[in-house]
Order: sequence, then C-alpha cells, then structure tokens
Amino acid sequence: MPLQKHLSAMPGVFLCLWCIVLASNLAHAENEVAEPPLAEVEVQSAPVPESTEPVVHYSRKQSSIRNDAYKQFIKLQVSLAAGTKNALGFNSYEQAHAHYCALAGESHDPDAQFAMGWFYSMGKGVEVNHDIAARFFSLAAIQGHRDAMEWLDKEPGSPELAKLPACMQKQEHSVSQVLFRKRGQVYQLVKKHAPVYGVDVDFAMAVIAVESGFNVKATSRKKAQGLMQLMPETQARFHVKDAYDPEQNIKGGLSYLRWLIAYFKGDVELVAAAYNAGENAVLKYRGIPPYPETHDYVKRIARYYKKKHHEVKQKSAMQQADITPASS
Repeated sequence: MPLQKHLSAMPGVFLCLWCIVLASNLAHAENEVAEPPLAEVEVQSAPVPESTEPVVHYSRKQSSIRNDAYKQFIKLQVSLAAGTKNALGFNSYEQAHAHYCALAGESHDPDAQFAMGWFYSMGKGVEVNHDIAARFFSLAAIQGHRDAMEWLDKEPGSPELAKLPACMQKQEHSVSQVLFRKRGQVYQLVKKHAPVYGVDVDFAMAVIAVESGFNVKATSRKKAQGLMQLMPETQARFHVKDAYDPEQNIKGGLSYLRWLIAYFKGDVELVAAAYNAGENAVLKYRGIPPYPETHDYVKRIARYYKKKHHEVKQKSAMQQADITPASS
C-alpha cells in the first residue's frame, strides 16, 4: 500500500503528527470566513523584494475563490504525505511543484506562490532552499496572503539572495511551445503547413496571435477575415474560397507570408509591416510606413517573434512563380 511505503521511509510518529497538523490547517481554512486582504501589508521580519507586479486587491468573492484554492493545496499536502488520491491527480511532490511553478509564473497567483515557498522550505519535490522559499513567501505576502506572512516571519532565508526557478524568469521561449500551447488545433495546422510554405512556425503563430487572437470568425472593419485576417483581394490572390475555414485561411496567410519573406529578403520587420499595411506602402516609404497602427503592429510581432531575419527558402514546395507586388 502507498501509505506503508511512506511509513517505511519516514518515522511513523512524525508522519502522523505532520498529517494532524495539515488536517488542522485544512479545518482552519474551511471554517475561516474569507475576508478581503488588507490594502497595505507590512512585513517587518524579513525584507520584501521590490516587485514590478502591481499589488492585487481582491473582492470578497475573489477572496473566497482564493480560500478554496488554499484548501485544495492543504488537501494535496495531506494526500501526498499519506499516499492517497487527490483532486489534481498528482502522485509525487515533483508533479505538484511543476504544476504550482507554472501557475505562479503565468498568473502570479498568491496561493501558487505560497505553495512554491512551502516546497522550497520543506524540501518537497526540490532541494531545500530557504532563500527561494522566503522570496516566494514575500511575493505572496505583498498580495495579502496571511499564511505566507506567518511563514515568512519564521523563514531563515533572504529573499534578495534568491534565484527564482525558470518558471518565474523572463525567458525567450518558443512561441509555439509556450505562449500558444493551449491553441492546439491552430498550432497543429500551422505545424503541418508552415514548413511546406517555408515559413517559421513561430512567426506564423505570432502573426495569428496579433491579427486575430486565434478567433476563427474574426472580422475587421476593413473586411479582413479569419485567423490571419485576409482581405478579400488577398483571398482572391492566393485562392482562398472560405476565409473562415481555419485550414484555408492559414494556407492563404502562409502563402502571403512566404511571398513577402522572399520579396523583402527575410527582413522580419518589413515583412510584418507589409502584412499589415501592404507591400506597396513599404515600397513607397522605403521602410516601415509612418502609420501608428503599423508601427504598433511591428512591435507586437517582435514581442512574440524575436528574430530579425527569416530564412528565405527558395525551394519551398509552394513558392510563388512570380515575385511582383500586388497592384495598388
């Protein structure tokens, strides 16, 4: 039995006492009336690192939701200690750590930050690191997390010395792997067709994100349609019959990107500008047109796609025969 395995690895008395403490915390969390956190929280026992994230203030309803999340974490601790099933389906601290690490990095959720502090303070799923623990407790405390304040008072580590794990650091992630991992259907279509057109999957995903936000039925005031916001003339130019069909739209958008990449010799900024304003506008101004919308568009693409130059694949299967700009 799972419990017997844990008993063999941990002194029985300690395990029982620990489970009793956790169960007590759970009962306390269930009975506690959720109150909105104080507008300002002063933590004096340990320095709180400066954060670029704004302090979040929660309504009573949001506070109740957070209380439920905290209770779920307490239940998870009990189940992992006893080797029993839990609502999240985790059977190891390593899995729980990965889950809360991703949650803390993406949403800055105070309960997830508290959980991360607990993992590092207790050495569950990771090696003990009191500096990192104190840092996570600090991040949760400045959002009004009461238990984080208590743990921070007792934590011997120094928040300012902590090097946070990768999930909390700003990194140059692959667009397709991280930013849009929940856009499975769209990603699979892009992954299938982009290489055929000689277009980087990440570049195509960035364009879709900025153009439509992955809304298949998106329609602009200028009549641009679908995932890659194809104008009627662009649809005709690249033989798209139904712009609201995801696969047709993606293939049409990839055709246009492939053409622009070849025409502007892989200059990503010019390709992005031309996709937004048209290639004739880029030719007219010999660079990015002086339109605020286009400048903003190019910057937004750059936030997702960091490369300045896109490889020009002259032998891509779908290369257009004639490289001439569309008529004005």
